[in-house]
Amino acid sequence: MPTTTFYHLDPQKKQRLFEAALAEFSQKSFADSAISEIIRRAKIPRGSFYQYFEDKLDCYLYFVSQIQTERNQTFLKALNESDGNLLLATRKFYQISINEIINGPYATYFQIMIQAHDFRLHRRLPHGGQQQLINQLYENTNLQLLKVNGIDQFRCLIEMILNIFFRSVGRYFYCQQAGNFQPVETIKKQCLTMLSWLENGVVK
Repeated sequence: MPTTTFYHLDPQKKQRLFEAALAEFSQKSFADSAISEIIRRAKIPRGSFYQYFEDKLDCYLYFVSQIQTERNQTFLKALNESDGNLLLATRKFYQISINEIINGPYATYFQIMIQAHDFRLHRRLPHGGQQQLINQLYENTNLQLLKVNGIDQFRCLIEMILNIFFRSVGRYFYCQQAGNFQPVETIKKQCLTMLSWLENGVVK
């Protein structure tokens, strides 16, 4: 992750670097992207880049972590607006986040990331971000509404909820790549159907 020097930069320079990374990673896969293009777009000396990041992967993981933080905040906000009802919050989270991923400012990045299988690089992200999300969700969830015993079971539940989301979005982009275009509402419906299975079971 970024160096201490990076975190001491003024907000405008940090934002410029983020936007430069967004532009590059929204046009090319990680393998095809170039540090030189990020430097050019951010209008910084090459030496400064290496004062902020160890290498291209370090920059990429920082970029991804910022997007992840935004998505986490969306989930937490939905939970607070739902008075701690996790499944109601999840429905809101799916609706908002699917719109953002498919039609929002990061849509092209997500499309390239999924088609190039760059999501494999996300395994190198520090686990602190997701663990922090789980802890915050746990603290703000009305656990009396759930059949979970402790944070370990709660973590498994959140992982299942997020897997539904990521698999559905991934399938959307794979279908798009194959020329099989699906309406956004279809993806939302798939997510909500699988969430209903999780909530109510699949046995009639």
